[in-house]
Amino acid sequence: MRESHFEDGKWWVSPYNFVPEVRKSLNLPPKVEIHDATLRDGEQTPGVVFSIDDKIKIASKLDELGIERIEAGMPAVSPMDAEAIKEISKLGLKSKIYTFARALKADIDMALECGAQGVIIEVPIGYPKLVTQFGWTWEGRLQKVTRCHQLRPRKRPPCGLFSL
Repeated sequence: MRESHFEDGKWWVSPYNFVPEVRKSLNLPPKVEIHDATLRDGEQTPGVVFSIDDKIKIASKLDELGIERIEAGMPAVSPMDAEAIKEISKLGLKSKIYTFARALKADIDMALECGAQGVIIEVPIGYPKLVTQFGWTWEGRLQKVTRCHQLRPRKRPPCGLFSL
């Protein structure tokens, strides 16, 4: 257990993590696993675009750090993103490689073709995003999610449904 809430120039956490009243109420698991979304979510930052080589280097470094799950990208975004995910999946890293997909069969099929070990499926629930970005209705969303849930071939990687 650390006694300090920071290491100068390297990291900082809230000092409240070290208050005895707070510590005694914590029910921490024996192990915390990290799911890193840098390779997908990081590219959603304006002006940030990773090349295939960049993604491979970043994934390799994340693996060296001991990150348990790497979200390598979203194949439906571009052929380059799909290729990067395929290459990362072939590296034999200790980290599990995941992809990201909208709750659309075509997106999920692309994600599965990349050789990743898992797929995170986005299911929008916010009305503006649902209608404006996806062009879906409430009823249509339920039908799509139901169809995606039924896409369970025997040897498919695990999928997770995340509501946004």
